[in-house]
Amino acid sequence: MSYPHAGANLSEAKKLIGLQQTAAAQDILEDIVATGIPTAEALYLLGTLYHRHNKFAEAVAAFKHSLELDPNFTDSAISLSIIYNDTGHYEEGKAIFKQAEKSAQDKITYGTTSVLLNKELSEKHEELGHIYRKLQRLEESVQEYTKAARLDPENIEARVNLAKTQAQRGKTQIALTELQKLIRMFPKNSDLRVQLALLYYSAGNIVEAHMELSEALQIDPENEQVRMYLT
Repeated sequence: MSYPHAGANLSEAKKLIGLQQTAAAQDILEDIVATGIPTAEALYLLGTLYHRHNKFAEAVAAFKHSLELDPNFTDSAISLSIIYNDTGHYEEGKAIFKQAEKSAQDKITYGTTSVLLNKELSEKHEELGHIYRKLQRLEESVQEYTKAARLDPENIEARVNLAKTQAQRGKTQIALTELQKLIRMFPKNSDLRVQLALLYYSAGNIVEAHMELSEALQIDPENEQVRMYLT
């Protein structure tokens, strides 16, 4: 196949990806790269498809090439950091991610960022937090979850994991405070109340735990998990 109009072909590849026709999209993107005039975005999309199929070496090469063309292409940097983390190269992943974050902050400075970018960065910090927590590097895990929460205060999962990690470190009061803040933001979230109740249980505060579980049951009367804890 020959695709002389790279811009049009990139648009077609995007459409195919949206339709989950990834094999056809990959053919187009590989052809664009073979022409010798690839764009940073085309290489990013190709790297993403390689990553989906666990072709890590090819994905790394594509993301690196993308960043050679555009060092400020944040999506490629973030994706490259994820691959490094996925393959156990945590320090390399962290370094690349810091570069991506700096680039994103530069975009903020010049007014070209968006809420979506902050949410994406928040998710990546959360992923790093998970990795450090699995490695029992709890202080670094807390740092990453804190960054995730700062970038996106509505990232509930990151903030819950922040509280859990603080409790794991023996910082029970800090953990309780974090969950209490979350519940004030999302008072109808029964899962948050269950998490707070479990933390109260672990701290020996049985009365407070039952109060939170009762609130959770009022919010979600069909919640079998809450009923189990209350029996």
